[in-house]
Amino acid sequence: MVKLQVKGGAANPSPPIGPALGAKGVNIMEFCKQFNARTQDKPGKVLPVVITVYVDNLSNLLSKLHPLPSSYWKQQA
Repeated sequence: MVKLQVKGGAANPSPPIGPALGAKGVNIMEFCKQFNARTQDKPGKVLPVVITVYVDNLSNLLSKLHPLPSSYWKQQA
């Protein structure tokens, strides 16, 4: 499972997205395309994202609509 905070409509393969997903074998460009398409109506808004990575390298993108406080992410680290 990979947890990130990404600005709506602005996902790209640069850090922190690229290294986090690449280490898990996720297709980074496919994630960026899907995320940007799903969040194009929320440009610039920071959105928490949870990506579940399966053994066969398929991934499931769950984008939560409301930003979580930074204290939540610090507890999860």
